[in-house]
Amino acid sequence: MMRSPHSLRAFTLIEVIISTIVTTLVAGTVVAIVGAFSSALAIQDLRSEAIVRGAGVQSHIGLLSLKTRMTLALSPQRVLLWLPAETLEESGSGSDSAFDRIDLDEDELHWLEFFQEADASWTLIEWTVKPETVVAGAAEVYFSADSQFWDTLFVQMRDAGQLRRSPIAGGLAAPQRSGVVLGAPCFVWQTESCCDNRSVGAEFAFVAVDGEEELRSDMRLESALAFFDRHPICTES
Repeated sequence: MMRSPHSLRAFTLIEVIISTIVTTLVAGTVVAIVGAFSSALAIQDLRSEAIVRGAGVQSHIGLLSLKTRMTLALSPQRVLLWLPAETLEESGSGSDSAFDRIDLDEDELHWLEFFQEADASWTLIEWTVKPETVVAGAAEVYFSADSQFWDTLFVQMRDAGQLRRSPIAGGLAAPQRSGVVLGAPCFVWQTESCCDNRSVGAEFAFVAVDGEEELRSDMRLESALAFFDRHPICTES
């Protein structure tokens, strides 16, 4: 038997209130779940990007390390790698004069530098000599253990337009160390002695903002120098 329309019971005010509260709670839970899921995706995206970009930096530094004879100058934001154009035997098998010579027009000097951009982010840059700008008869410099000598040479050649600027990675930030954010990305090494140092690496971070939350992925990369050419004036170990 069908019930009369007049017999259908309407929702009471209390039932409506309870229903509204339940709906609000469910909606809030869904929003929280979606927000957490979105945040997790953002973190995963940052980590994935950091892994890919970090691998690119590691590959570049690693390839340079395979050819590096020495780190001629080391500082937190700039290092100089000496990539000889000849083998140790070709340089005179230990002859001081031959070993000391560095040919500017043979792509032997590679400066790596962390440079701060106008937006406060950092870019890892590689500087190399433009052979066409080297004056005839002035294409040679000689080994020096004085890092200030190489810093002065860098500034002179850069300001004279003799260096090629090649960005390796951009959008970098200062890394954390022991829970404290450093002032800038930096290079790392075993020892400041050019004769004894056998590695070069870098510390930096990738940072993104998700709403009011800062997401970061800190990187520390280090590559061993493959060359074991010891300069004749270096103390034997």
